[in-house]
Amino acid sequence: MEGMNGRQSLKEKMVKNIKDYILKEQLKVGDKLPTERKLAEVYQVSRSVVREALSYLENTGVTESVQGKGTLVKAQDITPLIEGFLFSFQVNRGNLKDLMMLRLTFELAAIDVIERDETSLEAIERVLVNDASSFSIADDKAFHQSILEAVNVPLFKQMSAVVHAYFYQTPIKSSMIDNQLSIDDHQAIFDALKAKQFTKAKALLTQHLLRGAQFYDENCI
Repeated sequence: MEGMNGRQSLKEKMVKNIKDYILKEQLKVGDKLPTERKLAEVYQVSRSVVREALSYLENTGVTESVQGKGTLVKAQDITPLIEGFLFSFQVNRGNLKDLMMLRLTFELAAIDVIERDETSLEAIERVLVNDASSFSIADDKAFHQSILEAVNVPLFKQMSAVVHAYFYQTPIKSSMIDNQLSIDDHQAIFDALKAKQFTKAKALLTQHLLRGAQFYDENCI
């Protein structure tokens, strides 16, 4: 047992060493790491320990092994991590209102970007729907996604996209009255943004999403 623990410790140390090397050398996505042999020599461990560490880093999305190129730094994708969190949230029957607050945080941050960068509102205006008879869950999704698109940060996009998608994976029943209410909310939020009344836009968005959380609780098929 001690030998197994000792080997695990060596692997963990090697994982940290490689991560530290990537940061110290300021390696970018696509940059190549030293060979197994070189890493083993530098850190005075066996190649099998290096191999285990590299395998762990590849499995956790830090690096990738490319035929003919070696081990490269990989673009980070936290989508599996967020999806795992949402699955656990479902299993443990988490409070949907709490999760909606996370979604709200993302969309409020997007409004801050719209205000600060004077982002064009054309993309939001294009997805507005006026007819309650044709309004669908896809239209609601498009409206909120158009707000999130204001933030051009990969990590933000990954996190917000998964949380956002969570609310649209379950079929929902809605009436014409519900549809009209969503249409009116969307229009009011857009009008506030267009008028540069960003505090008002945030208040309207908050009211809209919190009411949406209750609606999802009551109308999931």
